[in-house]
Amino acid sequence: MTGDSGIVGEALSALASLAVRRRNRELSLTAESTLATLERTGPQRLTDLARSEGVTQPSMTSVVSQLQDLGFAERLRDPADGRVVRVAITQAGRRYLTAARRAGTAVFTALIGKLTEQEAAALRAAVPALRRLRDLSAETPDGQTRLPVAAAAPGSRTAGAP
Repeated sequence: MTGDSGIVGEALSALASLAVRRRNRELSLTAESTLATLERTGPQRLTDLARSEGVTQPSMTSVVSQLQDLGFAERLRDPADGRVVRVAITQAGRRYLTAARRAGTAVFTALIGKLTEQEAAALRAAVPALRRLRDLSAETPDGQTRLPVAAAAPGSRTAGAP
C-alpha cells in the first residue's frame, strides 16, 4: 500500500503544482492563502495570521497592507479591546477568492475533458477519497480538527462554507 500511496501522492503533488503555476498572478501565494484563512476563520490579529501562515510579523504586515490597498482586506478595531486591531476579509476579497477558485477549477475541468470516459469515471469514483484527504488536511497532528477547510469543490457538501 505504501508504494501505491507514493504514486498517488506524486500525482497529486504534480497536479497541485500545475494549479499553482496556472493561477492568477495578481497575488502571491501567501497573500491568497491569508485571504483564504481570513475567510475560513474570521477576523484575526496580525500576529496570529503571521503564525498561521508561517511568516514573520513584518512580512504579514506587508501582505495585509497589499490586501488592504487592493480592497481585499480591512483592519478593524476589536470591539472588546479598542487597542487591538484585527484583519478581516472584505466582500471584494471574497469575490477574488471565488474567481481564483473558479479559474483553478477551469484548469482541471479542461484537462478532465481530454480524458477517456473510463479515466473520467475513475476520477469521479475517487472524489470521496479526495474530499476525505482535504478534510484530513485540516487536522492537527494529534487528530483534532483545526477549522473547516475553505475552497471546497463546487457541488460538494461544504462548497462555499466559511
